[in-house]
Amino acid sequence: MLVSLLLNPSHPAQYMNYLQLLKTYPRYLGYGFLHYFFSFVGQTFFISLFVAGISEDRGWGTETFSGIYSGVTLCAAFLLPMIGQQIDRLRVRYVSTTTALIMLVGCLILAFTYHWVWLAIGVLAIRLGGQGVLTLTASTTIGRFFTVARGKSLSLSILGISAAEIIIPPFATAFILTNGYRQMWLVAAAMLAFIFIPLVWLLIRRHDLFQRADTVAAAAEETDQVSWTRAQVLRDRRFQLIVPTILFIPFVFTGIVFNQSDIALLRSYTPANMALGLSIYGFTRAIMLFTVGSLIDRYSARRLLLYVLLPAMAGLTIFILVDANWAVPALFGLMAISGGGITVTAPALWAERYGPRFLGSIKSTVTLLVVLSSAAAPILFTWGLNWGITSCLLVIIGYGLLCVLLAGLELRTMPK
Repeated sequence: MLVSLLLNPSHPAQYMNYLQLLKTYPRYLGYGFLHYFFSFVGQTFFISLFVAGISEDRGWGTETFSGIYSGVTLCAAFLLPMIGQQIDRLRVRYVSTTTALIMLVGCLILAFTYHWVWLAIGVLAIRLGGQGVLTLTASTTIGRFFTVARGKSLSLSILGISAAEIIIPPFATAFILTNGYRQMWLVAAAMLAFIFIPLVWLLIRRHDLFQRADTVAAAAEETDQVSWTRAQVLRDRRFQLIVPTILFIPFVFTGIVFNQSDIALLRSYTPANMALGLSIYGFTRAIMLFTVGSLIDRYSARRLLLYVLLPAMAGLTIFILVDANWAVPALFGLMAISGGGITVTAPALWAERYGPRFLGSIKSTVTLLVVLSSAAAPILFTWGLNWGITSCLLVIIGYGLLCVLLAGLELRTMPK
């Protein structure tokens, strides 16, 4: 059985480099990459490009859409644990298809609606599907299947979102300036219908063992790997100590990107300068993914967690001290190092520590917490920027230092 062979530590996959992994498991890694790439439809870096147009159409201030966005994201977050259980039960090909169809409908709603209620429903569909279910499905299936070379496999899959961060903002910005923001939602819907869904059915076959959590877990039991339930994980003190670290980058990145127009205005930056920062973020994180994947396979995810936030805090410090245009790429570049690190470290850590059988339930709960922090970020950053950029970012740096302290305490409780 392929899964049993892969889960066996003596299997050659343990020693595969990135190219060998791609040659051996192209369909599975392509499935993961595809989900991460198309999650852009519900990611903040994409939705933030529509804030000005949506607000201008309705005569709103930034705070109005921020409030709707945060409320909708909270609703989406609380649906994720139920969906995570389904990823542990169902064939993931059907989960992927259903999610894409819901996102497609959300895109069509956003392309044509003028009423705030329908706007909220459309945002709910793309946020739940994009930021939530697509990334949850990819990280869960890749993390539970690739027990050996897990770090490299996750890195190759997560490159999908880095590719989207590099490609989508410049393209979408130019398209919206030429055709309007509503037409961009139609393009996103077409991409889901004619690219994503057909590729899912092409990459994953009907009876593919990759789809089922119970099959992977049965193979893991042959190697004496114990699977923890969600309730057991939530009671684990080590889990409680590292949650703030897991939430740091999603919270800070969402807050900065969603309020990028206000930040640009306060610092006299151009929209092009901020878009360049986002592209640098995607490019830098893509490079970082390769490094982190190899380090995880060599040293383990839990050891890397202690250091992962330090580059981001350095970037925030530079942004406080420097007003020049180069502070934007410096901030996003250093944030990307931490972002790439935590993006691979977190899913690898859950699979490494808690086993494959209930990984969807565990990760959906973590994703709930991440989405809650992302939901709070836009409005909290909007309020914080009223005090000034410096004061707002100093508070964030203090939060980062607390995270490093807690991660250090967690490492000391690690079993010998």
